[in-house]
Amino acid sequence: MVPNSATAAALACDNFGCDGHDPNLQSWESGPVSPYGPYQLGGSFLYELRWGKTDGDQYSWARLHYISGSDEQDWSVYVQRCTKDQSSCYWRLGLKHGGASGWTAKIPDGTNYYWTRTPMYYNPSTHMMRACVEDPSGKQSCTPWY
Repeated sequence: MVPNSATAAALACDNFGCDGHDPNLQSWESGPVSPYGPYQLGGSFLYELRWGKTDGDQYSWARLHYISGSDEQDWSVYVQRCTKDQSSCYWRLGLKHGGASGWTAKIPDGTNYYWTRTPMYYNPSTHMMRACVEDPSGKQSCTPWY
């Protein structure tokens, strides 16, 4: 399966095999909701962790909100996934820069407001996830673990 393709939504999701799918193309049993965020980051930026359940499994992804023209391409958004004891972690899953082609949409309620999302990642009960952003200087900010 190719991430960000229409065929991703037509097929059933199967845990880690759905890593990298576009959450906007997936059909959801529950959610998507934001258990954490959006959190403010300096003037023009917000970020959040998103959550949804499909085919009986839970998935998470991150979203960066911003005003167009605020140097959004210098900001990165990604998710981190760890086992609950943090013995095994994946740190920069789905990294996208603000304005990434195919992963950015205009927010319907705002004239110049956009969000860039990461792909979705499986979040089984043995793991936890969080959304993170990185500013142009490399400073990282993250949501709590979910």
